[in-house]
Amino acid sequence: MRKLLLGLFVAALLVFVLFVHDTHTEALDNDLHVYYRENFYSDTGAENAVAAIYLNYRMYDTIFEALILLVSIIGMIHFFRAGGPNE
Repeated sequence: MRKLLLGLFVAALLVFVLFVHDTHTEALDNDLHVYYRENFYSDTGAENAVAAIYLNYRMYDTIFEALILLVSIIGMIHFFRAGGPNE
């Protein structure tokens, strides 16, 4: 009975997510995309637009994403060692 309820919940959640995805009609502004494409070389000196965006425009975002990943890995290692059979 529990597996059936869990399956129904997951199916309902999937239908909800698909419904929200299909009805999403937000139009994004194109100004930032145009600015990056036209000025990435003069702003950063990078020859690749993707590298310019990740390493210069979004540097702090990328650093904090890596930091969050590192902290979560360290936390999982700590919790797996703390809950072992020897304790």
